[in-house]
Amino acid sequence: MGHFEVSDTAELYMRGSFANSDVPQQLAATPIFQTSTFTLDGNPFIDPTAQQILSDAVGGDVDTDGDGIADEGTAFLRRRLLEVGPRIVEDDNTMFSMLGGLRGSFGDSAWTYDAYFQTGRVNQNSIQLGNVNRGRFDQALLLATDDNGDVILDANGNPSCADSGANGSLVGCAPMNLFGEGNISADAADFLRTRVNSTSEYEQKLYGFNISGDTMDFFELPGGPVGLAFGFERREESFSFDPSQDLAAGTIAGFNGSAPVSGEFDVNEYFIEAYVPLVEGLEFAELIDLELAYRYADWSTVGGVDAFKVAGSWTINDVVRVRSSFNRAVRAPNIGELFSPQNEGFPSAEDPCSSKATDQSAAVSAICTATGVPADAVFTPTLDAVSGQTRQVSGGNPNLQEESADTFSLGFVVTPMDDLNVSIDYFDIEIEDAVFGFGGGTNNVLQKCYDPEDELGGAGSAFCDVVNRRPDGSIDFVEILSQNVGALKLTGFDMVADYAAEVAGGNMRINYLGTYTTENSFQTATGEPVVDCAGTFGNTCGEPTQEYSHRMTVSWGMDDFDAQLLWRFIGATEDDDSGTLYFQEDTGSYSYFDLSGTYHLGENYRLNAGIRNLFDREAPRFGDNAEQSNTYPATYDVFGRTYFVGVTDRKSTRLNSSHN
Repeated sequence: MGHFEVSDTAELYMRGSFANSDVPQQLAATPIFQTSTFTLDGNPFIDPTAQQILSDAVGGDVDTDGDGIADEGTAFLRRRLLEVGPRIVEDDNTMFSMLGGLRGSFGDSAWTYDAYFQTGRVNQNSIQLGNVNRGRFDQALLLATDDNGDVILDANGNPSCADSGANGSLVGCAPMNLFGEGNISADAADFLRTRVNSTSEYEQKLYGFNISGDTMDFFELPGGPVGLAFGFERREESFSFDPSQDLAAGTIAGFNGSAPVSGEFDVNEYFIEAYVPLVEGLEFAELIDLELAYRYADWSTVGGVDAFKVAGSWTINDVVRVRSSFNRAVRAPNIGELFSPQNEGFPSAEDPCSSKATDQSAAVSAICTATGVPADAVFTPTLDAVSGQTRQVSGGNPNLQEESADTFSLGFVVTPMDDLNVSIDYFDIEIEDAVFGFGGGTNNVLQKCYDPEDELGGAGSAFCDVVNRRPDGSIDFVEILSQNVGALKLTGFDMVADYAAEVAGGNMRINYLGTYTTENSFQTATGEPVVDCAGTFGNTCGEPTQEYSHRMTVSWGMDDFDAQLLWRFIGATEDDDSGTLYFQEDTGSYSYFDLSGTYHLGENYRLNAGIRNLFDREAPRFGDNAEQSNTYPATYDVFGRTYFVGVTDRKSTRLNSSHN
């Protein structure tokens, strides 16, 4: 970063940043679920008795040698391909950003200006290893046979691949023994394996200016001059995703397919803000002021939208101040919601028609058969979700419209003594036309579709229409695309306290920030029930939402040394679906303590060191009801006790602060 003083009233400034990160990840070996045809009669990998059993169950109509065993069988196969090895992805991310502008004042007045331009780009190159080509998987199951239908074996009794004419070249094909753990040969595993890659690019350009000042030279209210600010900003964003052929075509199993996609939008925004001090210095009215703001944005995607703010505070005396605000906020869909590629995921969800269904009534059975489940498969293990997961296809929607939110807050600040401040604020936030994946996610879609008492569910409903099943009745995938169908509401209280005192010859400060959530609800579509997630977690609500949590910091400093103890408290939450096979009804509350210290090395440098999660508290563990790694890593600490040390250049910090 840097700046150049052109004159006493003008300054050129710039800031640039560059970052590169390489993020390797590893998952378990590829699980494949697909309907395939395999050689049956004479297959050396299958015991003759098993050949007969399979022929009776899934065999075809062709029996060339007339021995009562079909030449081929077709079945829905489920197998974790351990022999292929783990799935590995290597993401290389490069980011740069440049900002330049001119700022200053209009002569000796209180009015200032700032005109700027910013551009930035993020590039990601991703390489995936351990995926399996679905066509090669099918190819490796078919063995070469002679005119009599007998499998051709070489001198060592080994078969070879058949030329099916459907799955490409036979180069490198090795017959696959799918039956039994560890039986897939190294050559077959090599044939199945496919390396895929993708590149994505996100670019943003930003132009803007603002002017701010007050009316001191023109007029004043009883409380003082009016502060004003106004300006303009234009933003242009573009995104593109370019996958390799296997990834784009979705012909892989493993990390899942993603089609190519690209899109862009721009927006012009105009704003004006005012600070209005109505009265000052009166009895029971040390200060009464207003904050007013208005913004108009013209989006290339959703058109023109308005947002505004009205806020006010009443300082009764040196001890008590009351404050309140009302905001209308508008959020247009971001580039990911508009143009993200449709891709696969595997959230925790069970088929209501499977053997694990909690309601196995005749009414549910009727919906199952009406939505494509064979009558003899209803409530059987055939439909059980593998590892409690159901395939979900989700992605962006270029026809999305804006969300709108109304925010109301009311609170007070009390200063009973010079070194103590306490504030409590009530907040109420409501969002309409919220962007949701249709139905609020796979678990909710399945519950709605197969609830015979729900007016929005049942065969032929929008919820059942997005559930796609295979011929055997098992779920192939549930389609969840983004739509403006939801509503969100969040209410609660924020509590802040700050106390300072002199202790043991140094300065001690205690800071407390707590939140009590009374409601955190969503509605996935008009007419659906409102789901309140305050104090819960799970398949419906996702990440744990505590009714109460806080951060409390105790710091102490003397001369060149400062120490700090941070207490992070996470309140208890309950599973939102106690009917799951594995669940933990109550997470219990969790406390994490972080200890750190700073030593100032002269005027410009400081040494920092500390310990996070001081007492090595482990995260809670769940069964099939978790976000990742059997827990919720965004909420709970999965690393355990960690240590850090670093040196900070305070000169850079001061320079950065002067330009923010």
